[in-house]
Amino acid sequence: MLYASVSHNLSRGIGTFWFPQFSLHNVAGLSSFHEHPPLVFGIQSLFFKLIGDSMYVERLYTFLTMCITAALINLFWKELYEKETGPKRLGWLPIIFWISVPVCFWSYSNNMHENTMGIFTLAAVWLIYKSFHAAKFSVALGMLAGIFIFLATLSKGLPGFFPLAVPFLYWVTLRKSTFSSTFLQTLLVTLVPVVLYAILFFIPESKESLSTYLFKRVLHRINEQPTVDTRAYILLRLFLELLPATLLVIITVLVAKAKRIQCEFAGRCRYSVFFILVGLSASAPLILTLVQKGFYFVPSLPFFAIGFAIFITPVVRDLTERIEAHRKKYNALSLLASLLFIGTITFALMQIGKTRTDKELLHDVYLIGQVVPKQTTVSIPREMWNDWSLQCYLMRYFNISVEPDNQRNYCILDTTPRRMKTDTYSDYKKVNLRTLKYALYQRE
Repeated sequence: MLYASVSHNLSRGIGTFWFPQFSLHNVAGLSSFHEHPPLVFGIQSLFFKLIGDSMYVERLYTFLTMCITAALINLFWKELYEKETGPKRLGWLPIIFWISVPVCFWSYSNNMHENTMGIFTLAAVWLIYKSFHAAKFSVALGMLAGIFIFLATLSKGLPGFFPLAVPFLYWVTLRKSTFSSTFLQTLLVTLVPVVLYAILFFIPESKESLSTYLFKRVLHRINEQPTVDTRAYILLRLFLELLPATLLVIITVLVAKAKRIQCEFAGRCRYSVFFILVGLSASAPLILTLVQKGFYFVPSLPFFAIGFAIFITPVVRDLTERIEAHRKKYNALSLLASLLFIGTITFALMQIGKTRTDKELLHDVYLIGQVVPKQTTVSIPREMWNDWSLQCYLMRYFNISVEPDNQRNYCILDTTPRRMKTDTYSDYKKVNLRTLKYALYQRE
């Protein structure tokens, strides 16, 4: 909601691309919103401009990022098995591995910046891989990969640079390139974002914006606002998130050996290791700081998914061929899949207009928004400043900012007795609204 609010404001001319705005006071006492670089806000604001203010705009955006990522995974898979018809048809396998990771599904349900960054990093890695398979060294593919790395970093910052390690990992694991070509490819994909950022730092507006993000937010958070107690948190979280997929791979291999299914695991083992190492290059560097959250490694998950899928592809291919050989069973599974798909779409359509989370809060926000004029500021007690859900909903749907302590024409109080501050607002009169959690007061 925070990111959607910033994007929505930008679409309505509140703030600029380099200096987006969340509310009157933004975050961390800054005059503009610099929790992340501005690219994702700029892209998402275009959706609000084209579609409108509906609550489904940000949902459509994040759904499209999910679909594009799935399409890129499938494209990468077809590139891997370009000359092998059977495995080439299993592009759905890495997609299932990817989207079934709990934190991945959560990220796409909550409009995280990693969703957009993941598109750019996945495209960059695919282009780097493709350039190594070209007939000769491809400058165009390398430059295009560098542009995608630039877009990734302009979406989420420093984590977007991890594809720079891909040429070296390719050389180490697959041994299908020379050291000189690896060095040239790394130099090329590094040079592109470096040059683009050098240009931006020559422009006063972009220089100020990026400097504020880097020095006042990133470095400040690293030094002053840790989110975990141990650097190993991100690795433990990654292990737990990938544990179901890892167990599935192990079980599949054991079943294949028990059933004596002839599978050449060793043939593609290096490719599997390559993609898993790429995934680690995107997630392991997070241990360098104590600012860690589980969804930070979402851009790494497509590579783990491809790596796991490669390892069990021989078994899955054998299984699908056996199913297809029994036409009746194959038709029954196809019918079942179609019915499940239709049922899923029907259920989703039935949820339109329904509120699932923050039901009481949204109920109150919509009532308050009918009374308080848009693009105004209301007062709240200092104790309510960290009620970010209230702030985000007010801003997203009604462009209403909140301000602690200072007495505005309207004020909002939490009806929980321990948080009532009616003495401070003795010259206010309660507005008669059937709210559930909050109460609106107006200055007499």
